[in-house]
Amino acid sequence: MTYVVLSVVVLALLAVCCLPVLRHLPRRPLVLTALALIALTVVFDNIIVGVGIVDYDESLISGVTMPIAPIEDLAYALGAVLLVPTIWELLGGWRPRHRPDGTADPHGSETS
Repeated sequence: MTYVVLSVVVLALLAVCCLPVLRHLPRRPLVLTALALIALTVVFDNIIVGVGIVDYDESLISGVTMPIAPIEDLAYALGAVLLVPTIWELLGGWRPRHRPDGTADPHGSETS
């Protein structure tokens, strides 16, 4: 199985499982997180592949690189953007607590 096939299968499964939860979250933080993780992945994956810390079997990658690391590595960043917020939400996430007067406490503490 190639990295492309594995990446597509895993991302499809994550999308099916995570999108019902993620659709209730604000999109902007998810998009900004995705952009930041993709940028960091491009930079650091190229470094670790370029210096030889990580190597790929040429027969298992698509051949499309960014410029050294295979494009398939972006699947990890996209998977994290789907999975981490979903798990956070399913475990309860952060919810502002309400003060006795009904207003939200921005610091989440019970007392003001």
